[in-house]
Amino acid sequence: FAPPPAAAVAAAPAAYAEKGRASDGKWARRYEAFTDDDFKGFETTSTGLQYKIVEEGYGVKPTTGQKIKAHYAGYLENGAKFDASYDRGSPLAFEVGVGRVIKGWDEALLDMKVGEKRMLKIPSNLGYGSPPPGGGLPPP
Repeated sequence: FAPPPAAAVAAAPAAYAEKGRASDGKWARRYEAFTDDDFKGFETTSTGLQYKIVEEGYGVKPTTGQKIKAHYAGYLENGAKFDASYDRGSPLAFEVGVGRVIKGWDEALLDMKVGEKRMLKIPSNLGYGSPPPGGGLPPP
């Protein structure tokens, strides 16, 4: 059994973001299942991570082990949201590239500039594994 990949949207590292430039998350809201059209124009990395830049960032990319802050919203392909930092009003702070988050996030965020917004399609091997825990939903 291979679970479908999760789709996620992630705003880039905000470690050096200017005050007042934080997103309210409206760009990341989803109310229905994803379709093939939603994933048109995506690039695919050698690991199978798919992404589309929604808004270009500025500055430098983070380095492995650097502490960053990133807003995100995570959805399953059927459109069901399983988690979102936007709902809590606070980005997630962590050291990027050292396994503190799923592999797909580490890979994507190390390639993003401050302020950049991307939509990601993360295959299960870069997410929570196969089969996923909890009957298909990632843990909170």
